[in-house]
Amino acid sequence: MLLFAEIYQFMALNVLLAYIPLEISFHVKKVNKQGFFLLGMLWLLFYPNAPYLFTDFFHLERLPIYQGMNQLFGQSLAAWLSFGLLTVGICVYGFLGMATLFTILNECYKRKNLNHKWQGILFIVIVNFLSSLAIFVGRFDRLHSVHIFTKPLQTLSTIFFTWSSSKWLFILLFTGLQLLLVSTIFLLRGLELTDQEEMRY
Repeated sequence: MLLFAEIYQFMALNVLLAYIPLEISFHVKKVNKQGFFLLGMLWLLFYPNAPYLFTDFFHLERLPIYQGMNQLFGQSLAAWLSFGLLTVGICVYGFLGMATLFTILNECYKRKNLNHKWQGILFIVIVNFLSSLAIFVGRFDRLHSVHIFTKPLQTLSTIFFTWSSSKWLFILLFTGLQLLLVSTIFLLRGLELTDQEEMRY
C-alpha cells in the first residue's frame, strides 16, 4: 500500500490498528481468568479501529476517477489500483476485526462470564455502542487508541464528558450500521457451518 498508493499512506496505520484486536483474539483462549480480563480490556480498546476503517471510504473522493457528466469514470490505472488497495484494506481488516467480537463472546460463554442468550445480545449492543463513540472521537476529534496511554485525562474527557446532538445521532446511526455488519458476519458464519453439515451427509 505504501509503495503503490502514495495518497493512502495513512491507511498503513489504520490497518495496523485494526489488526490488533484480531491478534489479541488469537490469544484469549490461552490465558487464565485474570489474563482474559486484561486481554479483553485491551481488545475492547482497539476493537473500534476495525469498524472505523469503513469511514475511510470517504477518501475515495480523492481519486481522479470521476470525470464529470461527459465521462463518468477515468481509466487511470494508478487511480484504480489505489481504489483496489483501499477497498481490500477496509473490507478485509474491517470484517476480520469485527468478527473477533464473536471470538470474545464465545470465550465469555465458555468461561461462564455470560450464561444467557440475552446477555450475549446485550454485550454485542454495548460493544458496538462504545465502538461508535470511539469512532466519533476518532473521526471528528482526531483521537487514536494510543491516546488513552499518552493523554489519558484529555482523552477520557473528550470521550465521555463532551456531548452534542450530532454526536448522539452519529453514535446511534453507526451503532445500527455496525449491528447490521455484525449480523452479516453472523449469517456468513452460519452458512459456513451449514455447508460443513451438508458435506457430512
